[in-house]
Amino acid sequence: MSAAVAAAERGHRVVLHEKGDRLGGQLLLAGAPPGREEFVVLAGDLARQVELSGVSVVLNSTVGEALIEAQSPSAVILATGGEPITPAIPGVELPHVIQAWDLLTGNARTGRRVVVIGGGAVGVETALLLAEKGTLSGEALKFLLIHEAESIEDLYSLATHGSKEVTVIEMLDQLGKNFGRSTRWGMLQDVERCGVKTRVAATVVEITTEYVRIETEGRIEEIPADSVVLAVGTRAFNPLQERVAARGVALRVVGDAVRPAMVFDAIHEGFTAGRDIGCNEIDEEDTECCSDNPDVGMSG
Repeated sequence: MSAAVAAAERGHRVVLHEKGDRLGGQLLLAGAPPGREEFVVLAGDLARQVELSGVSVVLNSTVGEALIEAQSPSAVILATGGEPITPAIPGVELPHVIQAWDLLTGNARTGRRVVVIGGGAVGVETALLLAEKGTLSGEALKFLLIHEAESIEDLYSLATHGSKEVTVIEMLDQLGKNFGRSTRWGMLQDVERCGVKTRVAATVVEITTEYVRIETEGRIEEIPADSVVLAVGTRAFNPLQERVAARGVALRVVGDAVRPAMVFDAIHEGFTAGRDIGCNEIDEEDTECCSDNPDVGMSG
């Protein structure tokens, strides 16, 4: 979206293709966990900028060579984002194993006992989202507090402990190393407050229909699991670069389509690409910004 707006502001005619049914990509994923709603607001702000800039938006659009040939753009910006990694763990193909992205988008559900594999930012935020299931809402808490229906201690427990048992498994010796310092401190406080169990410096050696087997300091532990959520990282998703480049079209690749990036860096990179494209190659011609992935960090 940032690239599309910047290109439009330079006078180019821009078409933004998005495979999903709304703009926002990975910002919508980042905004799904409790306390992270600012990312959804940011996605909405960027979408509004796209609208005001006069960019033509095509949703539910899968970009391929045929579309590129038909529209014959003078330049293409690929912001196809990333895709979640599936680790090579025995049992990872079982039906109760899901990706965190599917959970965050509301396309998957979990059972009562959930093991989250991966203790980075996505894993911790997914664990907190699950831990909040079944907790008291703010309105219910206020009602019970005013009417003194429960003790303060019981209300605190009902507000922080939900209906699921959540365990996070992390290979490194600490959780959330890719958070900023202050964000990490707050998230780890929430992990403890919500009763999320953690295992660090642990390797998952097998997933079965009943448990996740891990190894820690040479010891094997079996953690019961009705559902297993994968949150082990993201890799670049960029199937079009070679085919577009072969057509001789001016091309830029930005954001997670190059490598996983922080939100600020991805937005800045997209803006720079949109601002700079055409400086030498084209002048006031068509520019095509393509987002061919429903879960992306930058939509164009």
